[in-house]
Amino acid sequence: MPSVEQQIEQSRAKKKALIKKSLLGFSLVMLIGVAGVLLISYMPTVTSNVTDATDDTTAVPQTAKSTPVAEVNEEERKALQMALSESKQSVNDLVSRVSHSQMFLEKASEVERKLNSAFNEYGASNYSAVMNALDDIKSSVDTINTDYENAYTQPYEDALLAFNNGNISSAFNLNKTSLTINPDFEKANILQQRIDVFDEVQDAYEQARIGKVENNISKQREAYAKIVQLDPARKDAQQALDAINRQLQDSRFDTLLAQANRAIEQGDYPAAAEFLNDAKSLKASSSELATISKKLASLIASQEQQKIENHVALFVSADEWQTVKLLANKGLASFPASPALLEAKQNAEAILDAEKSLSAYQRRPERLSDTNVRNLALKDIARAGSHAEKSAKLRAQISSLEQVIDNINQPRSVTITSDNDTYIKVLGVGLVGEVKTKTIQLKPGTYRIEGSREGYRSTIQEIVVSPSDTNLSVHVVCTEKV
Repeated sequence: MPSVEQQIEQSRAKKKALIKKSLLGFSLVMLIGVAGVLLISYMPTVTSNVTDATDDTTAVPQTAKSTPVAEVNEEERKALQMALSESKQSVNDLVSRVSHSQMFLEKASEVERKLNSAFNEYGASNYSAVMNALDDIKSSVDTINTDYENAYTQPYEDALLAFNNGNISSAFNLNKTSLTINPDFEKANILQQRIDVFDEVQDAYEQARIGKVENNISKQREAYAKIVQLDPARKDAQQALDAINRQLQDSRFDTLLAQANRAIEQGDYPAAAEFLNDAKSLKASSSELATISKKLASLIASQEQQKIENHVALFVSADEWQTVKLLANKGLASFPASPALLEAKQNAEAILDAEKSLSAYQRRPERLSDTNVRNLALKDIARAGSHAEKSAKLRAQISSLEQVIDNINQPRSVTITSDNDTYIKVLGVGLVGEVKTKTIQLKPGTYRIEGSREGYRSTIQEIVVSPSDTNLSVHVVCTEKV
């Protein structure tokens, strides 16, 4: 929106253009007058009674008296500018609002002329006149707005009353008057839509009445749904439709519960769950629904528990205790009180622990040559024996370890080769002497074999005799001179 100063400058520019045109016309007239006077002066005199009337016909322009100007300071002048801008906006809004009504548009145009005059007064610094004009403009705008609103709202109110009384013709005419004045009046537009579908709505009411006589609830529902669609303001139709929908919903809900109970009796739990889910979408807070749902959940849980227990039992019979432990732990997460799963877990842990203990001895059988280690192994075998009847693999492992223990102290053949010059002895066991080759018997364990020779640096080799060794050999010879 241009500022007040810009608007005044525009007004002054228009005035200057008008003044220029006026001066140009006045100059032209004066030129023609002078030419006429000159022409007459050279013409013969018709009568001596004709006298100059210059003094009577020539008017000397007089300067208009200045209108007193009210003194205002800079702050008041800015406030006046703001008031002019606001008034211009309110007048523009008024013109736009009443543009569909010629009568009110003419009134708004008159206010617009007053506003333009106020701008001119401001340009002439007649601030007092501007203030008075603004008060008048505001009053006029308020009055026109009120009159305009009454002009289209009152016919609408009368039209609505006529419509509710069934006088559709009067309602149509009155509402048309309202929309002619204000085509954007939302309430009148809605009423017009209701008037347009009135006949269809009445036909639908008749169909609903027939449906009730025939005891045809579907026909009634269809009719009331059509009424609500055509004329949503029909509260009676909406209430009737809601009542029918509740009746149909109750019937559907009861049917779904009956179907769910039959499916449970037949053991078809998935079908029962589907029926109950459909029923929940209708009445989620039903106590009857909650009871049946709880019953089904218990049956499904029991079925699932039995399935897991059977699966675990299958791997127990297959002697796969690592899998038994895994499945039992998983099942106990859902069914912590299951005796079968608890027992399976305990047996699996005991058997797996026993297998782990025995495997440690089997991986290093040479340790069994130590009396303390051998005694610990025998205790672990005794503990594992209490679970041996449940696992064929554990029984085989026990038997294998017992055989190792029986054979652990049996000496093993160890062949020593040398150069027949090196003196050999097994530290902590005995002498071998100077040999080319010799086989001795050593029990499973770790031994150090020393070779010595005069003039040569002695050498020591460490060997491990394992119970599984069958042909162990070692070459001992001194080769580094000193």
